[in-house]
Amino acid sequence: MTRSGGDQVLRFDLNGEERAISLKISQLTQRMVAGLPDRTLDLLELAALVYAVDSSVSRGGPALQKMGAQWHRRFRIEMAVRDLAFWEQSDVSAALEALLAFLSGDTFTFTFGVRKHSDAERNRFFKFGEESAWSADRVLMFSGGLDSYAGALEETVRQGFSVALVSHASSTKIERVQKDLLAALRAKLNPDLFRHVPVRMQMVGGVKEGTHRSRSFLFATLGAVTAFGFGQERVSFYENGVVSLNLPPVGNVQGTRATRTTHPKSLLLMSQFLGLVFENGMRIDNPFFWHTKTEVVEKVAQLEMAEQIRHTRSCADVHNQTNLNPHCGRCSQCVDRRFAVLAAGLETQDPKEAYAVELLDGLRKSVIDKETALSYVRAAQQYVHATPDLLQQRYPEVFQAVECFNEPAPTALSRIAGLLKRHGQSVISVMNHTLDHQAADAFPVGSLPWMYGEEKRQAAFSAGADMPTISLQTSDQTHTIVFDDERQTATVADVVDIPKGANFNLLRELATEHLCAAGQGIDPLDYPTIAAPDLSDRLGLASDEALRQRVNRARKALGRLFEAAGLDADQGAGLIENIPWHGYRLNPTLVTVRIKSATL
Repeated sequence: MTRSGGDQVLRFDLNGEERAISLKISQLTQRMVAGLPDRTLDLLELAALVYAVDSSVSRGGPALQKMGAQWHRRFRIEMAVRDLAFWEQSDVSAALEALLAFLSGDTFTFTFGVRKHSDAERNRFFKFGEESAWSADRVLMFSGGLDSYAGALEETVRQGFSVALVSHASSTKIERVQKDLLAALRAKLNPDLFRHVPVRMQMVGGVKEGTHRSRSFLFATLGAVTAFGFGQERVSFYENGVVSLNLPPVGNVQGTRATRTTHPKSLLLMSQFLGLVFENGMRIDNPFFWHTKTEVVEKVAQLEMAEQIRHTRSCADVHNQTNLNPHCGRCSQCVDRRFAVLAAGLETQDPKEAYAVELLDGLRKSVIDKETALSYVRAAQQYVHATPDLLQQRYPEVFQAVECFNEPAPTALSRIAGLLKRHGQSVISVMNHTLDHQAADAFPVGSLPWMYGEEKRQAAFSAGADMPTISLQTSDQTHTIVFDDERQTATVADVVDIPKGANFNLLRELATEHLCAAGQGIDPLDYPTIAAPDLSDRLGLASDEALRQRVNRARKALGRLFEAAGLDADQGAGLIENIPWHGYRLNPTLVTVRIKSATL
């Protein structure tokens, strides 16, 4: 049950442990807050509570072990509210639970009770600004990133609207970025066009789960409350459509890890739910959905504010930002940003020194950093050839977006294919331009151009043969492989029997390295591989080509065995990974290994 814990603090009980989240919304006027209906204040506390419990219960950590038990969570929330009659309506609870299920991948159920409240209590999350006649034509969520900055320019410079910019600063570093960007806007434009509505929220006692899948629900709520205060019925998240769709480049963001903040279905479900809370309706939209990141960057230049690009921040690794390197260069957001800037020809406005690992020259050391960059380019290559038919075959999840547009499905699918194709062309144009000026093997080993060239050489050498790559795919289940060295057989998940022979020998060799890494406490995503020549020698094979054929036969056999046992055939085939220019290993996110003692 939630209860008041003093100014700006919402306290709650989580399985007998008291937890709390602080929340402060600045610059709204006392008059605006006084006009908020009771159910709106309930909504604000509910959204903060959902975010708080999401952050308080771990999904299992980066090792992704026991994902079936930990990644999908079930929450039952009991909460006292002011407007009980509203929250007990079946259509309200159904809309709320459907929204949170899609956003988070978790199950939320709610039980509501009556709450006693005072006029003073309704103000506890607000730090009031001065009373003013200023009014907003638009309400935007403003992060300090490139896309939201371009959105602010679009609304003010191009369309001439007055805009309330609602932002959350997760750190003082980001807060400073937001303030500096706004100062630059006010210096160049009419300062009356902007009003900043900063929000501070912080878990008291720390965060146990950092995926924050429900955070966008809280953001949309904050934007909607602000919009209502200004008499508006619309809140905009500005983000390019490729990020909004978030199609998995290699599977490493499938499942619960894939953020759905501005996915078209998320925005539709938010609009439907908030439309029930706010009687006149509340639209949550993304005006940049049909833009690529490159087109967003070009828009900033067209609106004559390109010099501010260097002051925006896109990096996910906020805590390690420095004045010299405000971008890590390793995360997918940094890769996406840098490709867009280079494709737009605006690299002078985004100096390479700002990246700890520069996109093209930087050395990528960990497996996940290498694959983040390389899989981004692979996906772009596929998008270049995107057609509606190929898109729906390769990414059937795209229909979750298609069904949300107010146009025929074939039209929406065709437009999405065009969006992805333009994105792919911009990325590949950067790679081609780079390699036209310098050969891939002239770049440092481990840099993106070197890896890209090496993968192309391997593909050419294998004459187009299937070359599976690393799959950091999250799964609803991990499988234990038990090896019986005495009988030279193995069992997977207690139901798949692998007999003595070539497949057992291959898996057993890979299991040795897997167990060694597990014993040293290495992050599973960085588990070592066995180089092809070494593995060939261990198995007594004559060449790397013979090894490749052996691996492909084993994958097909494992897929058939899994399917016969009623399991996912793709997971069976995916037990063995081939990481280009590294070698082979057991998939550390799909399997655990045990060796059966000879005495048992």
